[in-house]
Amino acid sequence: MTFDPFNELAGGSALRFDEGQQDDYCLPVASHSPETERLDYLHDVYKYHAGNVPDEVAKLLSDGNQRRILDVGCGTGKWALEMVEAFPDIHITGVDLYHPPITAFPSNFHFEIHDVTKGQEYADDTFDVVHARDLHAGMPEYHVMLVECIRVLRPGGYLLLKEIEWVPKLLDGGDAEQRFPAICERTFRNALSERFLDPLVGINLESYIDNVPGLVDIQYSRHMVPMTPWSDDPILNYTGQMTRMAMAILGGTIRVMLLDHGEPNPDNRYKAGIEELKDLTGQPIWYFGSIIARKQGELRDSEGTTDQYAEEMMTEEEET
Repeated sequence: MTFDPFNELAGGSALRFDEGQQDDYCLPVASHSPETERLDYLHDVYKYHAGNVPDEVAKLLSDGNQRRILDVGCGTGKWALEMVEAFPDIHITGVDLYHPPITAFPSNFHFEIHDVTKGQEYADDTFDVVHARDLHAGMPEYHVMLVECIRVLRPGGYLLLKEIEWVPKLLDGGDAEQRFPAICERTFRNALSERFLDPLVGINLESYIDNVPGLVDIQYSRHMVPMTPWSDDPILNYTGQMTRMAMAILGGTIRVMLLDHGEPNPDNRYKAGIEELKDLTGQPIWYFGSIIARKQGELRDSEGTTDQYAEEMMTEEEET
């Protein structure tokens, strides 16, 4: 870590602009430190609570075929890097608004700059797995995004989703808003709504997926995560530490967005949240939702090899 989020402001970054218009993603880019660290902390939380992929997908990716994966909004690229190491026969295409903080890409991890709010730039039935995580802060048409993910998914392929619920609670009982009011403040959720974003995608994830045609074998799960390291369980203790650090950073990363929303002094609100995190008692928790689903149809062996696919992607990149 290059800074201490409990003793200095994380700073945030200016709202981005795309073709003269303010874009919908309201947080700093993944390569902007300390946002890189915040996203990597959350990656570990997701991995330890739900795994990088479920068992049935791991089995598919280990079947000896050259499986193709689309990582929508790949962020820092940590999930993709761990995946290509664990499953050497796969090829991942990661897409995001800005380049991830990776200096050298493995041969089976290809990155493209692409605004997925404008649709996917891929042909129908291209990928064996589509992975998307924490897109609610930049996806005004979440339903449309899901439809596009299914379009580019091959019949029988898997869709994997994870989304945060922005509603802290107390496992040990009591009113969370009274116990830590600054952390529970709804200004951030209101600012997301003002930008035509749904801050409750995580809570509504099951209903979103139920309203998308073309999916079968839908599995929805809800995962409880400690907000601080209050648990004696080693995994829960670790994810509580990761959550606490991620939340400390978040207060700074949303600073500019809150100013844009009309918040007169976001720094004071940020400092109040930090003070609560320093002395947060009891058993505070948060949740995230997870979806595993398959596209209708039977998944066949992938055509071509990883090397062939990488060459195709490089050729397309050169032509554009």
